[in-house]
Amino acid sequence: MSTADLRTDDKRRPNVIVFFTDQQRWDTTGVHGNPLGLTPNFDRMARRGTDVHYTFTCQPVCGPARSCLQTGMYATNTGVFHNGVALDRDAATLAKSFRAGGYTTGYIGKWHLALQEPVPEEERGGYEYWLASNALEFTS
Repeated sequence: MSTADLRTDDKRRPNVIVFFTDQQRWDTTGVHGNPLGLTPNFDRMARRGTDVHYTFTCQPVCGPARSCLQTGMYATNTGVFHNGVALDRDAATLAKSFRAGGYTTGYIGKWHLALQEPVPEEERGGYEYWLASNALEFTS
């Protein structure tokens, strides 16, 4: 495959953005009925993209829930049963899957799947661009 072929493929490949919010009820965004107007950018993106109305989390605690989202596995398989447990460095993550498909990956925000700050590169789940902290509560 030539470089020109890759560029053509890139133009047909859709952008993918995954939002993962902490401790947010279903009705806290305008797109889901909240009248306070607190989430205009989120609401606009939901109206223009994909908006999922019926969802659940397989884990009520932050770290385990994030491990499930990143790997597509239950916490019983990821080994992240509670906060303060690092995700296995060799785990197949969203970043690794997207990179295998030719995507450039980035992560912004709270990771909560490592044991130290700053999060070492090998514990970042395979993301290429990184603007994150393990626990944002301790980041200024």
